Amino acid sequence: MPATAENLRDLHSLHQRAKAIRDRLASAPKTLAARQGALDNRKAALDAAKKALQETRSNIKKKELTLQGQQGKSDDLKVKLNQAKKNDEYKAIQNQLAHDAASMARLEDEILHAMTDADAHAEAMATLEAEVKALDAEVATLRADLEAQAAGQQAQLQELEAAITAAEAIIPEDRRDQYRRLIRQRGSDALAAVDNGACTGCYVSVTAQMINELINVESLVYCKTCGRILYLADEDRPATRRSSR
Repeated sequence: MPATAENLRDLHSLHQRAKAIRDRLASAPKTLAARQGALDNRKAALDAAKKALQETRSNIKKKELTLQGQQGKSDDLKVKLNQAKKNDEYKAIQNQLAHDAASMARLEDEILHAMTDADAHAEAMATLEAEVKALDAEVATLRADLEAQAAGQQAQLQELEAAITAAEAIIPEDRRDQYRRLIRQRGSDALAAVDNGACTGCYVSVTAQMINELINVESLVYCKTCGRILYLADEDRPATRRSSR
């Protein structure tokens, strides 16, 4: 079977379709890894939010215990104040009570601010929990979808590879080693159409002699610039052959 423009075009199409499937198979793990990375980041943020909330609540509890201790000491001082017999002792206790009252007021403000922070951390954590749950479901669905698609794509790829092997019968025996080298180097880009007098692989014009050779289909024609195997695009195919002379 001669290597006509039509069957070279079909061979090229088979290679392109196989490449598209290989690209999808190769990109699927990257797509999944990107979504898994986003999920991992959200989980890390959730863990940080939980830790921040725990630390804030622990800090509140410590301050409340400190406040209770100071309140107890203040109550004891009030009892001593009522029992004070000397004016100096009375004034000293009053000064200590005033100092303790100011300290307890500061602690109460700190506790109030910490409670506000705790509410903010709790709100952020709830938002992150919702995001993690949604992303977790998304990643699980994506993984299942990609695995299901991969099975079908592998089957399609096997069919295409078998079709490519059969279609390669058009390559002359003495050119097959060169053809296989091109396929290894360029994959589906080993072939290119000539459209409007130029190679569509490198966009360099081909010679009139090369066009004539492509019309007469005497042998495989290679682009002198990029080395691709050439064939005429539909619109460049004449109704009749030209003479090679």
